[in-house]
Amino acid sequence: MRPKTREHIARSYRIPCTGCGYCMPCPKGVNIPMCFAAYNTSFAHGWYQGMHQYITASGAMVGEARFASDCVKCGACLEKCPQHVQIPSELTSVKRRLQIPGLPALVRLGVKLMSR
Repeated sequence: MRPKTREHIARSYRIPCTGCGYCMPCPKGVNIPMCFAAYNTSFAHGWYQGMHQYITASGAMVGEARFASDCVKCGACLEKCPQHVQIPSELTSVKRRLQIPGLPALVRLGVKLMSR
């Protein structure tokens, strides 16, 4: 792999999650691999693209929204991750980058209004 390519990948993909799903299921229903994919997308392809993916990953479109902020840092996922990703702290990074204040309440309200 060329050095510039390696550099681009390192800048764009901040969380080294392979999406294997071994960390799942999360006791709180957080879709951990998809949260990490959305976070990485926000660096590789832009914040708006990552945000769109994050809202989709949250399950907001089906009314079962679970966000990175729903993580209670129980650690159930940590021992299962073959990449040794520090999942609870990385979910905090996802929350800081993609979860604008009030997003969970806004999404839940939108789902409620649309289901009428």
